[in-house]
Amino acid sequence: MLILTICQLGFAQMTTWTWDLYKMKFDAPADFKISKNDKTIFSAGNGKLHLTIYPKNGDISYDDMLSGLSTWANNQTLSYDSEPAYMEDLNRYWGCYIDGSASNGNPTTVMILKDPDYPEIYFYVWLQYQSVYFDTAVEIIKSFTPY
Repeated sequence: MLILTICQLGFAQMTTWTWDLYKMKFDAPADFKISKNDKTIFSAGNGKLHLTIYPKNGDISYDDMLSGLSTWANNQTLSYDSEPAYMEDLNRYWGCYIDGSASNGNPTTVMILKDPDYPEIYFYVWLQYQSVYFDTAVEIIKSFTPY
């Protein structure tokens, strides 16, 4: 019985969320509560994971992504050991990411995603989670898809 309980700790019922304003969809836990959703930010969480997406307008080069993501991570006091890593194809998005830890010790992934269909739009993404929800966090990250 204990093994079943431990295995269920990291499992979250997922549902597909859409942000129609930016033609983006992603999977996240069904029990996420939206704290803000407008043209400048999408923010939701459930006490175990928290996802925030900031859309930006304008053209951004890969070098600008690398420096912008590092600056953002540093400004948010994210601790990390390696430079931003390149993402060639995340369901057609591309960009870079950093895996680290927030000041509260929780694992955190930050990304910049470039929209392939609307090159004048890119997204800063912040996903913080309790370590037992690592698999759910990976599922969220891998699910970002333009539509």
